[in-house]
Amino acid sequence: MTWFTGKVAVVTGAGSGLGRAIAVELVSSGATVVAVDIDSAGLDRTSAVVSSYPGGCVARCTDVSLRSEMELLAEAVQSEFGAVDILVNNAGVGVGGELASISLDDFEWIVGINLMGGVYGTRLFLPGMIERGSGHIVTISSLSGLVPLPFHIPYTATKYALTGFSEVLSEEVARHGIGVTLVCPGAINTNIIQHTRLPSDRTPGQQKFFERFEKLLHGGKQPEEVAKKVLSAVEKNRFLCLVGKETYALYYAHRLAPGLLRKLVRVVTDKSSTV
Repeated sequence: MTWFTGKVAVVTGAGSGLGRAIAVELVSSGATVVAVDIDSAGLDRTSAVVSSYPGGCVARCTDVSLRSEMELLAEAVQSEFGAVDILVNNAGVGVGGELASISLDDFEWIVGINLMGGVYGTRLFLPGMIERGSGHIVTISSLSGLVPLPFHIPYTATKYALTGFSEVLSEEVARHGIGVTLVCPGAINTNIIQHTRLPSDRTPGQQKFFERFEKLLHGGKQPEEVAKKVLSAVEKNRFLCLVGKETYALYYAHRLAPGLLRKLVRVVTDKSSTV
């Protein structure tokens, strides 16, 4: 993809999973990538993977949930490279369970990373794009940012927020020559479930639900396949990038019959919470 040659991209959550795959795909397409993650060991592995490609990769260990660290990141990147061409807000974590069983600490944790990480990155790198009159902002939302799913209320809240954020942002920045792409994948074979925080008082039914969900993720699309779809959407300046048959099916089902889907969520929740 020659469109990416010579461009500078910042990718958060690049230490593993989809973030690493997007970073690799960008570098292999000729871009220079600033790989951002709180996991320094993961960043080292990402840097090792991309070392043989023509583009360059700079690793920055950063906690995206901390405004102060994101400000330092933006200053460092803009000092070294100038304005950023592409920002990929990918960093994300999971919290599962029903609201009454989820601690406020866990809710604040996921909001800080999933939502505020994207807000900080966009707000800090956007002025440089506006000044230059070009750029592209990619936000990795989820199927959970389009439809309600059982036992995902914190994750759903942050992903729905990112969906609305991206929809309005797209209209605000279009006049500046800046594109916005909202990526909503279904199941991807990453390690996010291993770091998902779950309530300790979950029922056997809820435990079985999360075990089935983990199995579903392991059988999902490979991050490398999703990364190619993301770059294709960016190159074509496409706003909504749906990934996975389940995403298409549930997205249109929710648009056509939202009440029916909510009833299904209630049935699954009630059944799993009482066994």
